[in-house]
Amino acid sequence: MSLNPGITILKFGSSVLRSERDFPLSVHEVYRAWRHGSRVVAVVSALGSTTDDLLKRAEQLGLPPKPMALASLLATGEATAAALLALHLHRSGIPATNLDPAQAGLLTRGEPLDAEPVGLDRARILRELDRGVVVLPGFVGRDFAGRTTLLGRGGSDFTALYLAHELGGRCVLLKDVDGLYTADPNLPGSRARRYASLDWGTAIRAGGAVVQEKSLRFAEAVGLELTVTAPGAPAGTLIGPGPVRTVPPRPQPPPLRVALLGCGTVGGGVLERLLALRRFFEVVGVAVRDPRRERVPAVPRSLLNGDASELLDRPADVVVELVGGVDLPQRWIGRALAAGRHVVTANKALLANGIDALHGLAAGCGVRLLCSASVGGALPALETVRRAAAAGPVRSVSGVLNGTSNFVLEEIADGKSLRRAVAEAMRLGFAEADPTLDLDGTDAAQKLSLLAREAFGIPLDHHELERRGIERLDEETIAVLRSSDRTVRLVACCRRASRGLTGSVAPRVLPQDHPFARTRGAWNCLEVELESGVRITLSAQGAGRWPTTEAVLADLFDLVRLRSAGGAKHQVAGRETVEVAQ
Repeated sequence: MSLNPGITILKFGSSVLRSERDFPLSVHEVYRAWRHGSRVVAVVSALGSTTDDLLKRAEQLGLPPKPMALASLLATGEATAAALLALHLHRSGIPATNLDPAQAGLLTRGEPLDAEPVGLDRARILRELDRGVVVLPGFVGRDFAGRTTLLGRGGSDFTALYLAHELGGRCVLLKDVDGLYTADPNLPGSRARRYASLDWGTAIRAGGAVVQEKSLRFAEAVGLELTVTAPGAPAGTLIGPGPVRTVPPRPQPPPLRVALLGCGTVGGGVLERLLALRRFFEVVGVAVRDPRRERVPAVPRSLLNGDASELLDRPADVVVELVGGVDLPQRWIGRALAAGRHVVTANKALLANGIDALHGLAAGCGVRLLCSASVGGALPALETVRRAAAAGPVRSVSGVLNGTSNFVLEEIADGKSLRRAVAEAMRLGFAEADPTLDLDGTDAAQKLSLLAREAFGIPLDHHELERRGIERLDEETIAVLRSSDRTVRLVACCRRASRGLTGSVAPRVLPQDHPFARTRGAWNCLEVELESGVRITLSAQGAGRWPTTEAVLADLFDLVRLRSAGGAKHQVAGRETVEVAQ
């Protein structure tokens, strides 16, 4: 397995981004590719009818608009959409940089309203991809005089294809249909079949309404393959050299039935997203301590249930456990698995004490136990370590794994007391009501034990780790925190030793240019070192409602795609994971 991350260009069209309500699903598509190891460039069109609305405003002036001025006006639609997507990614804890065409060096030649791209600052984009996701407006470029130009009809597709060609990446065009069809599949009595693959020429004849001819001719000229699909779809149409192959259209499966245990900070975020994605999910009930308590945002009273046992008796495809603790969740999860329900959980305390037994129970019952959110929030820590271990022997795993303690250390560095720093973390949703396990290093130790299991294939008892937290920092450590050349981070580390594994969690003094030192606020940072000397470093937000919600949703969408794909799967690091066609 190669550890060289490929580049994926995801293009979101106006039919997908109809309004701001569609951004969270686009964030999921970006996160899906990023958590599976791709470096992601997201190219966006203007929202919905924005371009047409702007054009009408120009036409209302009564004179033919000057092309350069019109290009500048229409470009604001894509610029707004790109900035909003970057903000939504940031809210979900995913590192993202929004570049405008000038910053990306996207040069064009030709007519101002129908130009062609001819240049790109490839080095700049690759540097930004090393830091996280790159978001670019489609449709828009700059001529050699620095003036705004447009790439014509279907220009956002053209932008994505040009970027894929220049960066050596794969291109996925996300539309409101899951591919190209032999005929309109929505017509009554239609016998349309979906193209699983076809050549560029056939695509030009068959898909002019979905992908513009200009873009397809460019792809053919440079020999670039592309995929056309829809958000959340398990498959799409591959356009390239061929062959032409059609398949029957997939019927839309019923929504995945979800029983949610817990509606706190994270549970409330997950519920909000599930209720907004009714095409994919049906919430059958939510177990809470007090069904009468008012919640923000409001939760339909019909869904609330004060009896988790009664909720577990209802028909459901998956149980999502976001309660926390060990004893009760362990019973509930065991009961759900035994009843043939998949389980998604973020409960690292439970998993650190019994993940192997639960995975064994799930395998015996033919279901899945998924736990991406248990380590790192939006940081795909378990997935990254799995890929690294599949590529070669791992020497060490280390990181800043607790967002709460990292935020608290940052606040102390800014002059706050420990008590005030913890209070601020609670106010912002980065800390639980009782943050003891965060501050004393227990939370980081539990996460480290789960990562060690993936990295080395052997258990690491978190109770036996050398552990020292940040709840009692001495004056010398606080002075280092507030210095200009060094800082302190709570670092968890596990490495191979002559006899098994060694591990620790403790505050470490670091130079300011260390990757862990550059991890700010509630963010996490993971570093995996292979025996070959290769190092993989990744960071994202590790605490808070929306980062953890995104990780939970990623597991749920994996189950949606698994079912839609008919159960296609493959082995990764001794565990079955979902594999779907792109």
